[in-house]
Amino acid sequence: MKNEKKCDDTEQRLTREEEEFCNLYVCGGIQFAGQHGKCYKEVFYADEDKALMSGRQLLAKPYIQAHIKKLVEKTHADMETIAVKLQVAETLKAVMEETATGNYEDKFGVSLSPAPLRAVSVNAAKALMELYPIKHSQEARFKIEGESGVIFNVVIPASNKHENDS
Repeated sequence: MKNEKKCDDTEQRLTREEEEFCNLYVCGGIQFAGQHGKCYKEVFYADEDKALMSGRQLLAKPYIQAHIKKLVEKTHADMETIAVKLQVAETLKAVMEETATGNYEDKFGVSLSPAPLRAVSVNAAKALMELYPIKHSQEARFKIEGESGVIFNVVIPASNKHENDS
């Protein structure tokens, strides 16, 4: 009973093999997804003829169907999250690019200060970094404070010893 998991939707418990079958059936990629015979053969080491019939019988069980439905719903929600994250990232990149170099004029033809635009670009870059954080292995940080109260955070990546030796 150690290798069994309780399926939330029914009282029936899934064995480790049944869980693996369901995962392959839903998330097995082009080789396994939706192909009960191949999934059964892979998990239970059955021959081709037995795998087709046994795979179909396994799929007919209500607790297997419930677990597969739960996996499909989770996979669908994960894909939606990824799609939204990609769309937000593309929008932030476009905002960052446009406001980093754009020069605008007011209705009288007077050039507007680029500082607010550059601030928008920096904020878009920060939001993008929160969405896709970049990890630095070892880095040194220090601040440069100007007379006007502006603080620059400078990140200096650690140099590799191999580069220094050559």
